[in-house]
Amino acid sequence: MTRRIIGVLVAIVLAVVGTAAVFAYLVATKNTVQAGQEAIHVRVAKARIPAGTTGASIRDKDLTEDVVMPKSSLPEDVMQDISVDLDKLVVTADVQPRQLLLRGMFGQATKLSGGIAVPEKMIAISGKFEVEREVGGFVRPGSTIAVFTTCRILDPNFKKKYDEDRFATGVLLPRMEVLAVGAYGEGGQTSTQTAEQRAKMDATGKVTLIVTISATQEDATKFVHATDMECKLTLALLTDSSEVQVGAVIDNGNPTR
Repeated sequence: MTRRIIGVLVAIVLAVVGTAAVFAYLVATKNTVQAGQEAIHVRVAKARIPAGTTGASIRDKDLTEDVVMPKSSLPEDVMQDISVDLDKLVVTADVQPRQLLLRGMFGQATKLSGGIAVPEKMIAISGKFEVEREVGGFVRPGSTIAVFTTCRILDPNFKKKYDEDRFATGVLLPRMEVLAVGAYGEGGQTSTQTAEQRAKMDATGKVTLIVTISATQEDATKFVHATDMECKLTLALLTDSSEVQVGAVIDNGNPTR
């Protein structure tokens, strides 16, 4: 009888211990999940923030908004606010609408290049283009482009034969990198204009964009010369497989005109 009672008591004790162990495990697991799902406040872009925009401009112009997200799904350098230590730093690439702001997006803006990151040993040079000569506004920072030119050629024989000036069209620069699109604005904004800005410009009946490219001194000289000689420049978007060659020229004396 005594042995039976002892056996029952031992079974009860083991059951209690086992239950307590399971309960402790469940509590620990629940606490771990809750910690992983902790919600924090972060900043996301309200609209596209152009490369070169300073931290001060982002904060003062209220270009971001506060959202709550699970901490477990966020990178370590996610930003909960735009602190004053970022005031003079700039975003080094465009920040897209609804994109999280990360500390790694900010960098120094050099005195020589402003908010534009100019490749080593290259120079930045800009030209003004009507939107139809800028691939309808689809040229963006980071795009690779070719520059075509149409220039008036002094050719007395052509003038005598056709009773008009000669115009020749060809490739001026075969493959160039776009650094920025748009005028340098407040806060160091040096990138593509917003849709709202484009709409306002459309209402005037004339849309023009300033495109800044990376060039060698030789290519920059060609670009400046063509611009100053009042040649018409046209940009073409390229892919990695696009083939563009300098040399082939057509003019209005060709049979295909």
